[in-house]
Amino acid sequence: MIAAADAGSFSRAARNINIKQATLSRHILEIEKRLGMALFDRKTRGATLTPNGRTYLRTAQRIVKEFEELNAWVWATNNGVAGKLTVGFYTSFSAGNLRATLSEFSHQFPEVKLSGFERDRDMLLAGIENGLLDIVIMIGDATYSGLASRSFWSERILVALPESHPLAGRQRVHWTDLTGERFLLTEQDPGPETRNMLLGKLGMPGYSPEIDMDDIRRDTVLSVIALGGHISIVAESALGIHVPGVVFREVHETNGHTRIGFSGYWREDNENPALRRFLEFVTARYSMPSVPGPQPPFQQPGKEPS
Repeated sequence: MIAAADAGSFSRAARNINIKQATLSRHILEIEKRLGMALFDRKTRGATLTPNGRTYLRTAQRIVKEFEELNAWVWATNNGVAGKLTVGFYTSFSAGNLRATLSEFSHQFPEVKLSGFERDRDMLLAGIENGLLDIVIMIGDATYSGLASRSFWSERILVALPESHPLAGRQRVHWTDLTGERFLLTEQDPGPETRNMLLGKLGMPGYSPEIDMDDIRRDTVLSVIALGGHISIVAESALGIHVPGVVFREVHETNGHTRIGFSGYWREDNENPALRRFLEFVTARYSMPSVPGPQPPFQQPGKEPS
């Protein structure tokens, strides 16, 4: 009916939609009989809508539009370009690859609602197990039963110093320069992992670095650093936390600056298309091998599948 109304002629409409005119005429006649009203005035040179036909046409056009929108939403949801994705983390979100990745993903796929949860490692893993989280991003590359994982990216390791500290005047700091310093770390994640790294880098027979662990947040640690008496170790994602009186310097190994890796973890049976889309996005962004398992076709939002 919509095609006939647009064309103004049954024969022209039939040609436009590639069916026989008799088939189109019979179909419209069946609709009129079912409704008990005439929708078209049939004339020698064409067909025009009756008043009832115009009302029916407006309703039909609205229904067709809503049906097309529904189909587009179903396609977008099934292909991961719409929906919801919950991401857990315990690192700073002020800067670094985590912030940049989520920001770019959200820009590229605006119909995917991103929800972030900052918790410690145990709570993040529990969140995956009970289905509250789709994926968590944490430091390191561990193995957990029932979870799939892969390495994502790495960040530089920095030392946070009071601006009055002698090392603050250097552009390059080595681990050996930190021997004898007093460190302050948070008991919250990733504080315990940072402590283990310090023990591995600086510990030696007869010497163990002095490390104070307090139940405070990362930004509070930096505020204490500004007062003097302590230094701390952070990933470059903390560079977005601006605390007056604190400076950051890269920590170098003998062959370059020290980096720490981040990995993503998710349930193997998680079938959320938005999760698969995110994994494919990270894979493309960091030029990594494809994630094993079924993947949706990677397309820009708004493009129809071929």
